[in-house]
Amino acid sequence: MTDDRKSGFAFLAGSLGGIVTMAIHPTSAGVLTPAQFERLAVVSAIAHSLAMVSFLVMFLGAIGLTRRLAAREASAAPDRLPITALVVYGFAAVALLFATAVSGFIVPDIMRHMVRDAAANAPQWRIVIDAVFQFNQAFARIYSVAASFSIVLWSASALRHGGLPRSLAIFGCIVAPALICLIAVGHLRLDVHGMAVVVFAHAVWFVIAGLQLCRQPQVLPPQ
Repeated sequence: MTDDRKSGFAFLAGSLGGIVTMAIHPTSAGVLTPAQFERLAVVSAIAHSLAMVSFLVMFLGAIGLTRRLAAREASAAPDRLPITALVVYGFAAVALLFATAVSGFIVPDIMRHMVRDAAANAPQWRIVIDAVFQFNQAFARIYSVAASFSIVLWSASALRHGGLPRSLAIFGCIVAPALICLIAVGHLRLDVHGMAVVVFAHAVWFVIAGLQLCRQPQVLPPQ
């Protein structure tokens, strides 16, 4: 199996994992009993663990895509767009790690303490949870913007030197900046539904790119 095909399968598997993550991601459900909360915490841990693993797999695909696009540009004047995209995507991976760790493990642990504590102390615990949630939102925004910018760079490289369908490159150059703008102006809030929009939009690009990597013969860099 060629490196391109491995990268393509990584994109497909990682994108599927991201979609499943958003499908099973728990949402706020009002007042819960301790037993209900424990079940919610377990589902949250599973969902965010899957998100972490899926993004690691996606990063493996990103390395292969970068190699492919860099090989395409090697015959022309190198503009380093694919390498820059990979670096920015790695930055997004760090932000996602923090966001998923906060939402999947730190917040549920704090809520466990709140559930076991006296009801009179609940307002103080909610203040703590809200403060920690703001960390999650900050890292979620960093991830969403950085990952979208990576798609823009990969798409721009494909437009200049090939390696991906032109239609996909145009899609990436339109949809990814639109996501960045919507997040920047506050129209796209990164709650569960907002993140689902980001994940799905990214998944469309990565799935098509993955299928292309699986189908086309590998492009080797010049010796």
